Amino acid sequence: MVRLQRFLNLLFVFVLFLVLLASYVYQYSKAQQPCFLCILQRLGMIGVAAALLMNCRFGIKVQHYGLAILSALIGRLFALRQIAMHLCPEFPAFGQGVFGFDLYVWAFFVFSCSIFACAVLLILYGFTKHKDFPPVWGIPEKLAFWAIGLITASNLITTFLECGLTSCHK
Repeated sequence: MVRLQRFLNLLFVFVLFLVLLASYVYQYSKAQQPCFLCILQRLGMIGVAAALLMNCRFGIKVQHYGLAILSALIGRLFALRQIAMHLCPEFPAFGQGVFGFDLYVWAFFVFSCSIFACAVLLILYGFTKHKDFPPVWGIPEKLAFWAIGLITASNLITTFLECGLTSCHK
């Protein structure tokens, strides 16, 4: 059961990395700059991934799942805010959709799935007999750490290049 939980945490982190990477590639392939709410949604996904990486580095703990759920809820609120903004006729849709949905709608789906996945992982944690999971920091965990670190650093650099030290209003 412990191996399954570790595997699912790592799989979850890599899925979030792929979502962040895909949004990054989409942004530059379409020559679009992300809006402020999009940046906050990305930070929410990075927060979820960081909390799950803490499970790998420091051992699986309920507090780490709580932090992941909190990050997902905050990111979900930003996505919902953007969805609500674009329901108004004054705000046209932003960019092109992917499979019929805008990126902020996909972000809402990702955050909703993140909350569900963390709940399932918490249930699995409750069924384990030995709650003291020693941390494992092998090659897959290090790869996940560097992947999330790289996407975080690239987001910070490009946001700084876009906005500087001021607020990102366009």
